[in-house]
Amino acid sequence: MQVTIMRRIRARSARCVALISLALIVGATPVIVEAGDATAHFDIKAQPLSEALMAFGVQTGTIVMASSELTTGKVSKPVAGELTRQEALNRMLQGSGLKFETNANGTILIVRINPAGL
Repeated sequence: MQVTIMRRIRARSARCVALISLALIVGATPVIVEAGDATAHFDIKAQPLSEALMAFGVQTGTIVMASSELTTGKVSKPVAGELTRQEALNRMLQGSGLKFETNANGTILIVRINPAGL
């Protein structure tokens, strides 16, 4: 009889450990928020575009990828105020002939704006 009671206690303990582990995993999993809707305060000065994109990435925790071929010799527009990520990047890239795209994992890719008709 004591063996049966001990087995039940061990089974309950194992279930409790499993449930607690699951709760910790779920609680520790980051919540994905649609970053485009959230605003943040930006204060990124006009500077070489590659440096501005790095500053943006650091400030937002986003990976920004841009070929040096696209950014060399280009200066960003200043970005300041409460903006969404999209608004901030659009301002930063204004007049550069570049735009951004976001891939499925949230990485931002800087690409050329295609001329009309191409």
